[in-house]
This record gives sequence, structure tokens and C-alpha cells, in this order.
Amino acid sequence: MPRRLDAALCRRVLVLGLILVQGLVRAQDWKPDKPIEIVAPTTPGGGIDRTARLVQKIMQEEKLAPVSVSVSNRPGGGGAVSLAFLNQHAGDAHFVAINSPNLIANDITGRGALKMRDVTPLANLFSEYTVVAVRTDSPLKTGHDFVERLRRDPQSLAVSTPTTLGGVNHLSFALVGKTAGVAPRGLKAVVLGSGGDAVTALLGGHIDAHSGTPSSVVRMVQAGKARVLAILAPRRIGGVYADTPTWSELGYKAVMDTWRGVVGPKGLTRAQVAWWDGVLAKVTASPVWKEALAQNTWEANYLDSAQTRQLFEAEHAAYRAILGDLGMLK
Repeated sequence: MPRRLDAALCRRVLVLGLILVQGLVRAQDWKPDKPIEIVAPTTPGGGIDRTARLVQKIMQEEKLAPVSVSVSNRPGGGGAVSLAFLNQHAGDAHFVAINSPNLIANDITGRGALKMRDVTPLANLFSEYTVVAVRTDSPLKTGHDFVERLRRDPQSLAVSTPTTLGGVNHLSFALVGKTAGVAPRGLKAVVLGSGGDAVTALLGGHIDAHSGTPSSVVRMVQAGKARVLAILAPRRIGGVYADTPTWSELGYKAVMDTWRGVVGPKGLTRAQVAWWDGVLAKVTASPVWKEALAQNTWEANYLDSAQTRQLFEAEHAAYRAILGDLGMLK
């Protein structure tokens, strides 16, 4: 005869089961219960800052979060300062940061204490391909002019590469130089706080050219104050830049994607990641988002959290090679 469970033991098993079920329900249904802060790792005005504020705008207007959403700017170290702040809130999904390939470059160079795997990938929002822009009165009329000047004297061109040495804008400039036969270490890169700061410096005559995103100069191009010489895209991107050649068209095999993503602090739960997966998928599907893509010449390239983690891993080797050419490996 099987032994019967006594009544007290049955009650304990029932209570334990209820606790486990309640915990599972809570884990599956996580949602924020205090204000959300989106961190931008640059000064206001650049492409990353505009991305953060666009995500904030859509989340609020579409009521995608049950709490308020704010944006804070924490520039420095090519994103290292913002990530250090983010991980002061480990396990707290109320804090997220917009990020760029600088996250991977910083990991390789050792800038900042945090590594690529010390954050939680949440999404890739879109892709941008770095341009080289000059003032309309610049003697540099084409990408060939730019390259020939670099070949004659790499130090004769001061080129802005926000927001740090070893960041994606610097890597893009270095890649153009390398494919043209110019040693990347000899290039004159000028670090500024954001794409907005770089455009101000360009128009003021403080630098000769700007290596940055198409969105950072699009308004100046439309106003006839800046000219884009070439773009590091696999193909022409259309719109305002329909007549802008790629570096590959000009004979220089240089392509670099300045993607924009979202990361959270380390230690987020599956339920927290799932909540952000759902929200950011809705953000990137909204009409306001699609309109912004067209206005800023951003290319739709939404990836969820799992796909974004794979992107980070794949890009690591490519950046390491260019950083080695710059002598910036730790």
C-alpha cells in the first residue's frame, strides 16, 4: 500500500506550488513601476541624442510605458561614462542607453572599465553609414581630392571624428586612409563632443572636414552650407544623398555601419528583456519612426535583443583589425 501524505505535508506542498506560480506570473508580466531614463552618451544635438529623444517621444505619445520617460546626456570616453552610469543600476531595466559601435571599440582598446559583455543588448534600431563632409567653399570638391590631399600630407587636413579616438567615426576616417594607402596613425583626427559640435566647428572654419553620420550634416547639406564627398555605404542611400558616391565607387573599398542600438545594465532578467523587446519593436514600427528614418537618411535595421547580441560578437573582429592599424590595441 502506498504511504499517504499527511495533511500538513499536503498543505506545505500546495503553498510552495502557489508561491512558484505567483513568482512565474510576476516574472512573465514585468513592467516598469518607476520613471524610465534613456541615457545618451553624447552632448545634445548629435545623431545619438536625437535617437534617444525620438525613442522617448514615441514611447510617450504611443503610451508604450506606464511611467514617464526622460533623456539624460552623459558624454565622455566615447560612451564609457554613460555605460559606467548605467551599470550603477545593475538589474534595473528602468535605465537604458543608446549605443553605437563605440561600445565594441572601447572593449577592444580598454577605454573604460566596462566590457562589451558587461551590458545587456536590447536592440539595434537602424543603420547609418559614415560620410566625409566639407564646407561648400572648400577646395576639396570630390572624394578623390580628399584622398590626394591625405596622400600628399596627412597632417594637412584636420578632420573631426566625434566623440573619441578609436570610436566609429575615427575608425571610418582611418579606413578611408588605409584603403587609399595612407598610414592611419598619421591622420589628423579632431575629437569633439557630438556630431552637432562637429558641424558647428566645420561651418566656423575650425576644421577642414567632418567624418560622421549623414544625419549629422543633412540639414547643412539641404541649406547649401556643406557638401558630402563620399559615403562608407555598400550602395548609394538615396534621398538628399542620391548623387553622393560611395567610397567603393571611387575605387576605395571602405564600408562601415554606424548602427544605433539600445543596451541595458548587466543582470536584467528574461522578463525585463522581453518587455523592452516588445516596446522597441513597436517604436520602430510606428509611423513617426518611419518618417524620422526618411528625414535623417537612417536605414531601417531593427534587431531584437538576441540578434543584437550576435551583431556585437560579429563586429568585434573587424574593429580589432582597424584599431591595430591605429596602434590602439590594449
